[in-house]
Amino acid sequence: MFARIFTKEEADALLPELRRVLAQMRQAQRELREVQAQLPEARGLARRALEEEARFLLGSLEADARYLASLGVFLQDPERGLVDFPARIGGEVVFLCWQEGEPEVAHYHPLSGGFAQRRPLKAAGEGKGASGLPPREGRPGERRPGA
Repeated sequence: MFARIFTKEEADALLPELRRVLAQMRQAQRELREVQAQLPEARGLARRALEEEARFLLGSLEADARYLASLGVFLQDPERGLVDFPARIGGEVVFLCWQEGEPEVAHYHPLSGGFAQRRPLKAAGEGKGASGLPPREGRPGERRPGA
């Protein structure tokens, strides 16, 4: 399903690189907005130069997004610095969820969820049943270990 499954420690180890790439992407986005703002007034060679610069900046953004994908992470929102890491909690595949500004990866959410369904990782490790799975919210027909 995913090319890579991360542990929290592996995700945390990637944060310096993610911060670097996200800063680079935001800079390229700022420059692209500036170029796009100048385009309507530009003529002739000046316009061609701006169009070339815009193509370069778009290519840079696409290359950075491909690079992040090659690391196995999912860039959800470059402006907010929101990144998901496929992971396993108990036997369930989830996304570890990190937002730039957070010192470490400390949240997760279900694959079908998003940022609004974030839960703290600490809670996932507490109160594990005999099987090692974290308690799950009541799913119809599902029996939890020890229940």
